[in-house]
Amino acid sequence: MKLGVRSLSTRPALILAAILLCGSMAGRADTIKSDVELTTKEIGAKEAVIGDLVADAIRASAKADAAFIAATSFSDTVSLAKGSVNTTDVVDALVYKSENVVIVKLTGEQITRAMEQSLFLYPKSNSAFLQFSGLVVSVKPDADAGKRVASIKTDAGDLDPKKVYKVAMPAPLANGGLAYFKIWQKTSIDRETDVTVEAALKTWFADHKTVTKGDERLVTHR
Repeated sequence: MKLGVRSLSTRPALILAAILLCGSMAGRADTIKSDVELTTKEIGAKEAVIGDLVADAIRASAKADAAFIAATSFSDTVSLAKGSVNTTDVVDALVYKSENVVIVKLTGEQITRAMEQSLFLYPKSNSAFLQFSGLVVSVKPDADAGKRVASIKTDAGDLDPKKVYKVAMPAPLANGGLAYFKIWQKTSIDRETDVTVEAALKTWFADHKTVTKGDERLVTHR
């Protein structure tokens, strides 16, 4: 009986220890290693590593050919030093993190027009400037607006103007926000996923613990 009494008397202590451990684990933030600064300060005017990262996450979540996310989706004051980065801080760089990821069917010609619209004010800042994944866009910065895209390549080669591609993006952009309704309509939507941009990013972090600059996606030619 004495053994039973001692066992019972230790249970509150064990339960308390378990609660404290769970609380400690819950409060522990996940981190990734970044080889570069993650900043949004010029995200409306140039390619940004943090924009690449989010676009990659959106594309992966939808298993799409490419992905778009506009500069307006980000806070423009984020600056995360290279090294150990709290993933929550990256997620918090998104202003509209609860928006669902939507897949839109676009022809290569529509993708080119979307890029021209993205670059309309280039190199000045533009809330409709696109961060993207799955594409490499060569740009003539000194050309007139509407004629700045020199070429676009996909993972499979040159962009085919007539081919239909699946492009993932946040719901408001898929619905034609930021004047992209001039290029596609809601009828171009293939499907809306049940994955938010935040969830896509968190899933991405589960499989990618290091962030590097990588190859340029927006390449300028003068």
